[in-house]
Amino acid sequence: MAKSKIQITAGDVFNNWTVLSEEACGQYFLCRCICGTERSVKKGNLGKVTGCGCVRKSYQASNTPRKVKKQPAKVPKQKPAALKKAVPVAYEERTKSPREQLEDRLDQHRLERELNELCGI
Repeated sequence: MAKSKIQITAGDVFNNWTVLSEEACGQYFLCRCICGTERSVKKGNLGKVTGCGCVRKSYQASNTPRKVKKQPAKVPKQKPAALKKAVPVAYEERTKSPREQLEDRLDQHRLERELNELCGI
């Protein structure tokens, strides 16, 4: 493996990172972001990574417009004119079943018989 030609020491600044100290055999460095977050950053990423993400978060919050959810337009539903002017239909009695018709005839026959007995006809 080839050794890096760049010597990194405490106090060096790479984008938003400031190197605080060396960790793990010179491959990682403890760095502080401009927002105050301290993280261990790999040596090869020091020039590539711009920070912990705080700048991106503030940039997104201030510059990018938020997606507005489209809500369906609320249009009041109008009833058709035919329904407003319609006269209610008169109640129609349901047709009786054959069994009900038979029971009605039997009831009438019993009633006639009882009346005949009472009147003496």
